Amino acid sequence: MRPITFKISYEASISLPLIFIDRYMSSCTPVYALIYIYGLRHTLANGQGLSTQAISETFHILETDVLNAWKYWDDQGLIKMDTQNEGMSIEFLPFPEQQQQPVKKPLSKPVDIMHPQEKPLSNAVDVIQPPTFNLSLRPQYTPEELAFYKNQSEDVANLYKHGEQTLAKMLAYHDMNILFGFYDWLRLPMDVIFYMMSYCAENGHRDLRYIEKVALDWAERSINTVETAKDYVQTFDKDFREIMRALGNPSAFPSPTQRKFMQKWLEEMEIPLCLILEACDRSAVQLGKPNLKYVHSIVEAWYNKGIKTLEEVDVAEADWHKEESDKKRTGRPVKRRNRFANFKPREKDFAQLEKMEREYLMKSIEG
Repeated sequence: MRPITFKISYEASISLPLIFIDRYMSSCTPVYALIYIYGLRHTLANGQGLSTQAISETFHILETDVLNAWKYWDDQGLIKMDTQNEGMSIEFLPFPEQQQQPVKKPLSKPVDIMHPQEKPLSNAVDVIQPPTFNLSLRPQYTPEELAFYKNQSEDVANLYKHGEQTLAKMLAYHDMNILFGFYDWLRLPMDVIFYMMSYCAENGHRDLRYIEKVALDWAERSINTVETAKDYVQTFDKDFREIMRALGNPSAFPSPTQRKFMQKWLEEMEIPLCLILEACDRSAVQLGKPNLKYVHSIVEAWYNKGIKTLEEVDVAEADWHKEESDKKRTGRPVKRRNRFANFKPREKDFAQLEKMEREYLMKSIEG
């Protein structure tokens, strides 16, 4: 990777003007300030080239974070960034003439570009909110940006190469945009992305839209190592496979609908696996074969009653049978309402009917 060349157009030492601290540093993402100061220090020290990879390794951040920082300072007018085919040059510019008073932070919240597991926990004062990942919020990169990142980062180039091998096709712009989003937007490490894509492909899922949903799930769970991913996949496979076996499809990979139901039972409702399997067995007994919606109705009924164990299921059924037995013993019928509950049947006058029948017979004989 070609280095960034730096130059400065004003006399400076390692000290920083107060305006930088009061105005710029107080209103930007902290890592942007670190990169600015580090680049300035490096320029004053030897003036030699410094690669984005070297900066990212120094602060343990992504190379794209470094690039975003330089673009931010270019927008602020503190540097002039010139993107070249073989590299990038950055010129540090003089600070504009402004009063040296603390300036209020902008109303818009600065974008937090650090990876979740790389966030500092200094003073333990600020509570870091987990990022919200939504497909509608996925950034759109220009073709020029994607090409630039590919040329600047060997990891990104390998990501596209791995994507072509996994998807078994040449990547279009939309495909590259999604893949780069795994790395830049979702902050998934490259080795985790490679493992995730291989895992999906091995299970018959090469559709990038499906893989993106898996990536969103892993990002929200902060799966940032291959070991964590393997543990999650093992649990995922174990529970889901058990349920698929109980549903009569032991070798099938869960469909999106089946996965939605199973995640609801296991994660949202927190229903134990043994109860879900019991519901599948009861569905098979009642209908001849398991039915997903019927299983859900059983699981939902137990959930609404707060039932969490097989013993509680037995107790609830015993109570129900006792109630039915008491009703029969006391002679109180079980009231069942139906759509004809408000219909009052007509009362029949059997004497009148018999008289009409005799008259009909007499007329038949006379005729």
